[in-house]
Amino acid sequence: MKFSKIKLQMVQEQNFNYNSKTISSATDIVRYVNNIEELEKATEEHTILICLNTKNQIIAYTEIAKGGNNLCFVDMKSIFKNVLMCNASKFILVHNHPSQMADPSKSDIETTKHIKQASEIMNIEFLDHIVIGGNNFVSCLI
Repeated sequence: MKFSKIKLQMVQEQNFNYNSKTISSATDIVRYVNNIEELEKATEEHTILICLNTKNQIIAYTEIAKGGNNLCFVDMKSIFKNVLMCNASKFILVHNHPSQMADPSKSDIETTKHIKQASEIMNIEFLDHIVIGGNNFVSCLI
């Protein structure tokens, strides 16, 4: 049987600046994401992972899922692979609802619970899961 030696690397695609030195609220995150991705205008669901250091400073972000007009499958392995590769201490998920309704679905809440459980096991802080709908946003984290 053959096997391979591997090397995992993150590739930095683009740099962004944000005015705040730290993230202190969901409003900060929504403002940041909408300035870069304009999720409030998207016609498909997108899920964004925002990785933070111990001082609540953004160190990286990536789109981890893209779906249709009412669905976006989020793979937990993809979340944690990215969080671990950028050496983040904390993370936040943000996704949009093209329907313009920010209320989390039952699926959003269940997914959030599973991610929360996994993050506790891995000792990585899951700070929030925010749903953006039009000009509104709501947290799924309970």
